[in-house]
Amino acid sequence: MNRNFAEINRQIKILISSGLVNPKIGEAKRAVPVQIESVNRHALHRGILVEEAQSFIDNAEVMFDQFTRTMFLSSDGSATVIVENKRLISVYRKEDYDPAIVAILEVLKNVN
Repeated sequence: MNRNFAEINRQIKILISSGLVNPKIGEAKRAVPVQIESVNRHALHRGILVEEAQSFIDNAEVMFDQFTRTMFLSSDGSATVIVENKRLISVYRKEDYDPAIVAILEVLKNVN
């Protein structure tokens, strides 16, 4: 899917300025899925299996570069991976999204 990432990032900056979204979210980019190669022990403490976390990456609508890590965001869940070794460090289902992520998903829904 082609998206207007300039517009997505512009709208996310507005959310950052409003204080809703953390400025460390990073820049939104087209998601380029990676294969999880290892997992931090605490990453799966919510009962999420590696396969489910991988599906969040594979179906991500957007990814956010955050220096040494990348967060993949889908409407079903998010997964954060250390870029260097493709190590899963964090994963959330959509039910656990905070208001900031919900707002970002709303931006994605409204910007093509």
